Amino acid sequence: MIARKDKTFHTIKDFVDLDFNAHRTTSNAIQAKLDLGNGIEISVVAHKDKQPSFGGLYGDASNGTYEVAVFHNGDFVPLSPFDDVRGWQSKDDINDLMDKLQGNADKVGDCIDSFHLAKSEARSHLDLDSPHRN
Repeated sequence: MIARKDKTFHTIKDFVDLDFNAHRTTSNAIQAKLDLGNGIEISVVAHKDKQPSFGGLYGDASNGTYEVAVFHNGDFVPLSPFDDVRGWQSKDDINDLMDKLQGNADKVGDCIDSFHLAKSEARSHLDLDSPHRN
C-alpha cells in the first residue's frame, strides 16, 4: 500500500512486515516489534499454539489471534479504555491499527490523542482518579 503526501511516497507497513521471533520471557510464544515512524512502535505477541489454562498472552498464533501494544516515544498508548493492550486481534485488525498509526503526523497524533481521551473519559466516568479513592 502506498500513501501520497506532498509528492512524497511512503510505504505503509502492515502485518507481513512483522518479523516474529521467540518471545524473550514466555516459552512457546512469539513476538515482533516494528518501528512505524513518528515515534510509534508496535509490539505483537502470541502463544504459538494452545493457550495455557491460566494467564499468559492474549493471543494464539495457531488460531490467527495476537496481542498488540503500541508505544509512542517509549510510552504505552492505551489501546482500550481499561487496558494498554488489545488481545485476540486478527491480522486484519492489526493491519487496520497499523494503518491508523502511519503517515501524516497530524493524523497519527489525532489517533494517539483519541486513545488517551477514551481512557481518560472512561476513568473519569467511573471516578477512578479521584483523590478520595483508596
